[in-house]
Amino acid sequence: MYPILVDWGPVVLPAWHTMYVVGAIAAMAIFLWASQRLMPEVLTSKLTTLYAICYVFAYLGARLLSIFIEESEVIGITETLAALLRFGPMTFYGGAIAAYLVGTIYAIAQKLPFATLNDAGLPAGLVALALGRIGCFLNGDDYGKAVPLHPGDTPPWWAVTFPNLQDGIARYPVQIFESMAVACLAVALIVWTPRLRHEFRAGAVGYIAIIGYALLRFLLEFLRDDFRGFPFGNWMSTSQFISLVILVVAGLSIPYWIRKPPAAPSEGYS
Repeated sequence: MYPILVDWGPVVLPAWHTMYVVGAIAAMAIFLWASQRLMPEVLTSKLTTLYAICYVFAYLGARLLSIFIEESEVIGITETLAALLRFGPMTFYGGAIAAYLVGTIYAIAQKLPFATLNDAGLPAGLVALALGRIGCFLNGDDYGKAVPLHPGDTPPWWAVTFPNLQDGIARYPVQIFESMAVACLAVALIVWTPRLRHEFRAGAVGYIAIIGYALLRFLLEFLRDDFRGFPFGNWMSTSQFISLVILVVAGLSIPYWIRKPPAAPSEGYS
């Protein structure tokens, strides 16, 4: 596809890295915007510190899970630490889990409104992911399976052939499928945040973001064709297993979310 967006002499902009940074900037802007409206009492300095911490650990977590899954030649703590400090494959769930755990610790330590932070931060994270998947597409990573075709059939207009694979196979553009689905989920949650928090409780937006993405990811993994680890033979990928665990845990918590708390003052975005 277009692994290099710009190549003007000393100026080189790799597609994936560019979209990663664009996604991070967009997520920070949305997170701060939503936070100012949902919890104006929280200092912006604390929010930016939280975001910076989550950003760093998201990168480290994403690299660490990929090292465990894809880089079997890396052995021992010393080699693992060295691998963390160099560019390489990244796995979204590794970054998401690491950022969430560290962010939770920071929020508790700083006595920040944890549920509302979820409502502001998780849709923003989905926006970052949607943009990042475009980078994956341009780079030819995380590609989909071959579109079923009979001899002599012309591939559908939406099928994609990735030059970097050098196989001429028309594939599902699963990166774009995920980007579009996640973007729609993020926009819907951002628009409906006031209503969801009023109808249910603080934290409901973040809860739907988590369960919504886990469901999308579980289904989209059936269309993926790149190696991404299979903990139970070849019938369930690592990301599907993590998605399934999330869905089970989230399902067990449904009674909490449908039990409406005492009425709170109305809120909205200005």
